[in-house]
Amino acid sequence: MLLKNSHSATALVVLSLSRCAFVTGAAVQADTSLRQCLTDAVQGDNDKVQFSEEEGFLLSDVRPYNLNLQYSPFAITYPESANEVAEIVACAASKGRKVQARSGGRDFINKCIGGQDGHVIVDLHMFSKVEVDSQTNVASVGPGNLLGDMVRGLHKNSGRFIPHGSSRTVGVGGHFMVGGLGYTSRQHGLSIDTLQEVEVVLANGTIVSATEDEHQDLFWAMRGAGASFGIATEFKVKTKAEPAEVVEFTYVWESDDPAVLGNALKAYYEMVQDQKLSLKLGGTLRLSKTSLVFSGGFFGSEAEFDQVGLGSRLPPASNTTIIPNHPWITFMEDILASGGATNNPAYFAIEDTVITRPLLPTNQTLDAFLDYIYTTFTDSAQWSFLFDIYGGAVSEVRPDATAFPHRDALVCVTAYVSTADATDAQTEKVLEQAVLKLQGGDSDSFGSYAGVASLSLGEKAQVKYWGDNLGRLENIKAVYDPKDVFSTPQGVKPARG
Repeated sequence: MLLKNSHSATALVVLSLSRCAFVTGAAVQADTSLRQCLTDAVQGDNDKVQFSEEEGFLLSDVRPYNLNLQYSPFAITYPESANEVAEIVACAASKGRKVQARSGGRDFINKCIGGQDGHVIVDLHMFSKVEVDSQTNVASVGPGNLLGDMVRGLHKNSGRFIPHGSSRTVGVGGHFMVGGLGYTSRQHGLSIDTLQEVEVVLANGTIVSATEDEHQDLFWAMRGAGASFGIATEFKVKTKAEPAEVVEFTYVWESDDPAVLGNALKAYYEMVQDQKLSLKLGGTLRLSKTSLVFSGGFFGSEAEFDQVGLGSRLPPASNTTIIPNHPWITFMEDILASGGATNNPAYFAIEDTVITRPLLPTNQTLDAFLDYIYTTFTDSAQWSFLFDIYGGAVSEVRPDATAFPHRDALVCVTAYVSTADATDAQTEKVLEQAVLKLQGGDSDSFGSYAGVASLSLGEKAQVKYWGDNLGRLENIKAVYDPKDVFSTPQGVKPARG
């Protein structure tokens, strides 16, 4: 439910009271039975299961990331083992309750707390293992790790790494389930491309190991749409040796003139079209009201970086910082630190679009986009647009090889606006229209990344997230979760008939 102002909040209270008058004795009895079942599932430890009426439940346990979207789960559970997760799922399913897992909680539409009222939430923060087999270099990683925890854990285990994102408060569980894009993806692919095995708790409360040889369909679905199919309690990933050296770079353009920033944006788009652009280069471009920042890493030597010629490809910057010969872990600590240490709740709206080579915007399209955002956003709205460069190893995998379909993505754009109070409908609409301008007015030709979910997609969400893979996903869902226990409004639904 979307809380826009005090009047709507009051209306919700009245509605809730009216509902209470019709709660039957059978429903109360079922809830009582479920409470006991969930408590038993965590060995009777009351600290490991919290219910909605308990003091501090919203702030201490629910912790919504997007304050525009306030949902009230039935319970938040804190299991310590796959067996406890299985018992929790079995309890909830037997009483007709929906279930969702929460890893890091950095969820733009709060689907990790259900995306609706009344869900049973499985918080996975205790699943924090990071171990590397020194013989095979396969790591066992718990879904409760944040990306920063995993980076440090793999580094301590003989200097290993996998491709992943750059926000340290993102949880491994959610990140792996949608794909896992990051700075090294152009050279090494997605996080899901390293997966060898996933331990999964199914909707019927059983635990299975999904691999290329066992539960192949489930393994395929978990790599891109996992939250709709089960709860991952452990990942086994094939690690690589850390890059020997990294060149960290930042180019900053500062100006009150949108044309100055626009010229740099156009140069960036021209650069990413170069099919010979070194795959060792990874980065993101951030556009805000008075600045444009291109930052990232080159995973090679300073001499190789110089050959890329960023200085000649881009217009003169206001400030440039280039730090060569960085150890991998130092570079990652710098990148992770820039994202903040905690998931601070905020009022915001978010949109995204996946841009393929044939759909790259023309300079005319970019001009229309820039003109719109600089003349339409209100002064109070804090907005930014991220343009992440991909291609390379990401595109070397077939779109149907995993559930993640966007293998031909060249640029992924994330549009974000935050407000001091509840984000109003007009501000949300401006953000949607800004992305539409970038798409040249043809949104149907563009996909969306499930890791940047937006409620504005409505009934198109599933097609946007999973494209031609959606039909197969729905068929697999009908086998593994026919009652849609692992349910969110934008999740995969089971095929019917």
